[in-house]
Amino acid sequence: MASWSRCGLLAARAGLCSLALVTATFLASCGGSHNYGIPPIILTVTVSQNPIRISPGETVYVPVMVMAPTETVTFAILGLPGGISSNYKESESNPSGLLTLMANSGTKVGSYPCTITVGSSQQTASTVVQLDVQKN
Repeated sequence: MASWSRCGLLAARAGLCSLALVTATFLASCGGSHNYGIPPIILTVTVSQNPIRISPGETVYVPVMVMAPTETVTFAILGLPGGISSNYKESESNPSGLLTLMANSGTKVGSYPCTITVGSSQQTASTVVQLDVQKN
């Protein structure tokens, strides 16, 4: 009877050793350079209103959609013609917001490609919109 208990004990130890080896191998394979976390959010900017039409003396409001890893972004618009001023206001809960364009009465009629650029968390994203200044 003593030998049977000894065999059972040895088998149990062998089983525990096998289980420990499998567990250690599994845990080691889960580490390293693998990243199983949430994928990063890629910064994007889009404007649904393209082209943007404005007349001298008018103000237009353009929704800007921004997907960003943070709640705030830097915002720039380049290529506006003389006589057009801009203001960007983010919403209170995310970086998407409203671009306000104001054309003074001396703004020249024409089509102007403008680049909107946003920045966040060491990323930048841009989109090009066409600004059409038209006669009243």
